This record gives sequence, C-alpha cells and structure tokens, in this order.
Amino acid sequence: MRKVKGETMIGEILVNRYEILEKIGDGGMALVYSAKDHLLNRIVAVKVLRDQFAHDEQFVERFRREARSAASLSHPNIVNIYDVGETGQNHFIVMEYVQGNNLHDLIRTQGRFSQDFIVDVGKQIAMGLAHAHYHGIIHRDIKPHNILITDEGRVKVTDFGIAQAMSATNLTQTGMVLGSVHYFSPEQARGVNVQASSDLYSLGIVLYEMITGLQPFRADSAVAIALKQIQEPPAPLRNYAPDLDSELEDLVLRLLAKEPQQRPASAEEVVRIFQRIERRLDADGEEQVDATMPLPALKWGWKGGFGLKKGKQQNKQLKKQPKKQQKQQKSGRSKFTLVLILLLILGGIGFGLVRLIPLLLFPDDVRVPNVVGMFELEAQRTLRESGLILKVERTVFDNEVPAGYVISQDPLAGRSVKQQREVSVWVSKGTEEVEMPSVIGLAPREARLTLTQSGFVLGSETEVFDPDVGPNTILEQWPEPGEIVAKGTAVNLVISKGQRAIVSFPLPDFRGQDFDAVKTRLGELGLVLGNSWPENSTVYRAGQVIEQNPSAGTEVQQGWKIDFVYSQGQPQPGPLPQTNQELREEPQWTHENLWKTLEVTVNVPNGPDQEVVILVIDDFGAREVYRETHKGGTRVVRTVQGRGDGAQLQVYIGAKQFLDQKFPD
Repeated sequence: MRKVKGETMIGEILVNRYEILEKIGDGGMALVYSAKDHLLNRIVAVKVLRDQFAHDEQFVERFRREARSAASLSHPNIVNIYDVGETGQNHFIVMEYVQGNNLHDLIRTQGRFSQDFIVDVGKQIAMGLAHAHYHGIIHRDIKPHNILITDEGRVKVTDFGIAQAMSATNLTQTGMVLGSVHYFSPEQARGVNVQASSDLYSLGIVLYEMITGLQPFRADSAVAIALKQIQEPPAPLRNYAPDLDSELEDLVLRLLAKEPQQRPASAEEVVRIFQRIERRLDADGEEQVDATMPLPALKWGWKGGFGLKKGKQQNKQLKKQPKKQQKQQKSGRSKFTLVLILLLILGGIGFGLVRLIPLLLFPDDVRVPNVVGMFELEAQRTLRESGLILKVERTVFDNEVPAGYVISQDPLAGRSVKQQREVSVWVSKGTEEVEMPSVIGLAPREARLTLTQSGFVLGSETEVFDPDVGPNTILEQWPEPGEIVAKGTAVNLVISKGQRAIVSFPLPDFRGQDFDAVKTRLGELGLVLGNSWPENSTVYRAGQVIEQNPSAGTEVQQGWKIDFVYSQGQPQPGPLPQTNQELREEPQWTHENLWKTLEVTVNVPNGPDQEVVILVIDDFGAREVYRETHKGGTRVVRTVQGRGDGAQLQVYIGAKQFLDQKFPD
C-alpha cells in the first residue's frame, strides 16, 4: 500500500471496492479523492468526512440520512451520488467524477463573464435546485466552490445533503461552517429555519459575483459579514457592469431580497425567467448580424501546382526562353493541372458514391439511446451520435419535468432501428401557469368544487371563529386571488366557524312535507335554501317536497345550502285512451324515473399519492360526491347517481381531468 505524507488514505481500498488514487479537493468538512471502482471499472470521486466530525454521533447520523436522501436525486445538473458507507472511523460518500473546473476557480482566473455565460450557468443551477426542491432536499450551501462546470459546459451542483448535515452542529464549535457566510441567506445568518428560498438567495450571490467579480458583502470577520447579510443592501450592479441586461439585474436583486417572500416563488420560476432572458438575448444577437455581409474569398490550402519539385531550375530555364514560349508553357501546365484536378475530383465523387449508395440503401441497425430526462439539445446531440434524428412531436405542459426536457420518446430506448430513423419525443413546456380564482365568501363545498374544476388541489383547511362572518364561509385563501401560479398548486383555505363552535347534525328527511314549512324549518336549523324548482308528480301533492340535496341523514353544519324539488301536482291529462288495454300499458310517471345510476372505476396511476374527486353535474347543479386521497396504483370503484336527462359525471385525479361522460339513458 502506497502512502503520501499528509494524504494517508492514498492507496487504501474502501469496502474492498474503491481504491483511493489521489486527493483532488480539500474542504472544511471533508476531503475529496479520486478513486477507482473495481466492481464497475470506473473512476469515481470519494468524499471522506474529516476526523473532527466523525466522532459526533448526531452529526454522523444526520450526515448518513441526508446523503441517502441526496442519493435519490437524478438530474443532469446534479452530481450523482452512487454510494454511502463507512469503514472504521471513515465515513464516506461515493459520487460521480466530474472532469472540469469549479466556478470558484473560474471566477478567480477570469473575474467576469459574458451575459450569455452567466444566464446559461444560472439557468442550469436553478434547474438542479428545482429538481432537488421538488424532492424535498434543500442544499443550504450554494456557492461557487460547489458548482462544477464540465469541459462541455454542463453545470453540476454538488454537496447536496452535506450542507443540511452541517446545520446539526454548533456554528461556533469548529468555525468550519462560517467559511460559507459570504453566501448565507439572512435567515441562515439569524439561525432560523431555512426553506428553499434560502438556496435562491445564495444563487443570487453567486450571480452577483459572476457579474462583478466580487462578493456583495465583505468584512474583516464572519460575524460582520453575517450582519451585512441581514441589514445592508448590496452595491448596485451597474456600478460594475453599466451594460448589464435590465431583466438580469432585476432577477439578481429579487434573489437578494432580505425577506424570503420577496424572492421568486420557486426555482422553477427562476428557470423560466432565465429562459426568457436567454431567448431575448439570442434574438438581439441575431438582429445585429448583417444579412448582406459579403462572404470572404475562398483560400485554397496549397501553393502552386502539382509535381513541381525543381522550381528554381525551371524558373531559370523560363527566364532564358522567349516570353511567348514561356506563356505557352505556363498555359500548357495550367491546363494539365486543371484537368488533373477535375479527374481527381470526379474520381473522388465516384469512389464516394460507390461507398455511399449501399449505406443509403441499406443503413446499419443501431440501438436507440435513452433520451428521456435530457435537455432537448443534449437529446438531439445524443441521437445524432447514434445516427438518428430528433423530431419534436409535441410540447406539453408538465408539472414535474422542467421546461425544455424530454418527457417521452418513440421508439423506446433499447429498440433496434435503422440509421437516419426519426425518434419522436415530447418536450416539456414546464409548469402551466394560471390565475388563481377567488373563493373568498363561498361555502366550503362551492370553494372546493371551484378549485377542483380550475385545476387545483386542496391543501390545508383551517377553521377559525369570526364574529363578523357567518359560519361555513371562506375567509382567506393562499395563494391569494389573482396570483399567477402553477396549475395543480395546493390551495390552503381559512373557514369561518362563526361566533360559536359548529356542531354537525344529520339532515332531516323533508320529503312529503309542505315546502313553505320546510323553508321555515331551514331557518331554525341555521341552514340556507339553495336551488329549488317545481316538477309534476303522481306521488306527492302540490306544494310537497319531492327530493332534497344533500340526501336525508347526511351530516351537515349551519350555513350549508340545501336544494329542493317540490311538486306542482299531477301532469296534465293527455288524450283519452282508445281501449282498456292501452290504458294498462301506459307507463306511470314518477319522479324516480329522473334518477340515473352509474358505476365508475378509477385507476390511480403508479407513483405518489393523489387526490381523487368525483363531481356530478345534474338538475341540482355541480356537486361533489366523492373526495379522497389514494395511493398510486390503487383502484377506486364508486356508484353515483345523477338526476335529469343532462346528468354528467366528471372525475379528477391530482387536479387533472380523468373522465367526463353523461349518465346512460
């Protein structure tokens, strides 16, 4: 086993698999080595926890848990984590080995960057953060040291999960954590709980440093820097970059807002802003190109003709000959050279056709690579390298796949096809954004119905007493009305309980009772009359209640609206029957003939838990008859009823409409 002074792990083999080759990084919390994975025969990076942290059991346990959580992330802009383990006192993480430089070194060597480069790097960092935040992982230590850029320009965010483990230790215990105070958010500096918006603040500082070459907050001590993070605004960007794009400047200032609520709502929103800036910068660049610019003259790669080995002797002979004879010789050699070049070109074309025609007629078989999850340009390059052609068949909204990334492909990965075959893909347009409707003032049932039909899901519901507002009324909602939010967003509601506690009670059966008396009874119970309309009935006399919604026995609360159908007497008699037989065969009309029954089966897609909502739109209007959350892969079977010829059924799964059909006649 070979060892180097100061790097005693070099040469060791961890868990009989990872052979440590050399040290490639030295951080405040861990050492990073390159290593060879003998099982899979590849080079990996191994991050080993420093000794002073290895003896803190609470820290080590948090380190393991967060590292395993980070290992669940799989995204082109995040360094993949392959393995987590320990041997003796060494706790380590095995990661993807990235060929390239970190952003910290690039800033030190270059100082500032072009706007196109800043936008591209910022967008890729935000894409990685969006993926992590969606899976509940907050980085907490975004800084240029943790941003790797490959030789091909791909950005890789590293150290996911480790920063969360660092929050379990005392900040003043070792001084290691304060090394990142230049990139802390104000809430981190205060020591309060951090959210995803803290990563966005740190991203703003990284962008500020890329634009100006300087960190926005600098001082002699870590505590002084932390105070500046909390209290002081950064120096204006235009002091350093007068020609900075105004929208990029506005984005950086929003990211550096002291209050989390004033920053962009999510990393996905930051990605969309970067994409908008990128498109505009590209369009501005194209407009500056002069389409009438003349083409440069062609320059051939050779000097002189073919076969002229004794140039000096021939030149001497030419000087001795008469000028006319020299011109004839030169003309002859030029013609010979031209003919020779033409023959070579024609021969090359003929040889190329002989080789090319079979390839065109009988292309080779290739295996289709997997491009799902790749950015569109990367997918195009990957397919081109395999001799295939990318065809974007559709671009669709998707709440889970960031904009510009491939959702699906056809043919599927692994299929054998001929070269030059088109591979059709669906590309994400990102999250669909819509305006949040207002449900304030509505009853909870109506509010839930409105939100579901608008493509949202229900979040938490909080009940509070309010002496100024009647019970069962929406007081507040979040997000607020008018906000532009992603379709499928969970909406939290605050519901009034009135002046006193609300007691649920079973709804009485009003069928057969006088409708005027029922109205009085509703007021006594604290209920509200909803829709009501008359119908003919051979069972109930005029003025009696035929049907009610909700049905008798349903648990209701004060403030609920109750719908009624009441009788207006028997239908008008038609023509007299011709025979007694015809009288016996005439169907008897009853209100029950208007009710229709339908059994609906809902298969919840595999994956996370999703909310299933069943709505019925009939004579009673739109009403919710079922709402429950089910695990992915389960089946829900319900029997529902609708009233009237136009009765219709709608089923929603996770805010997306799954079924819309009429009840059978």
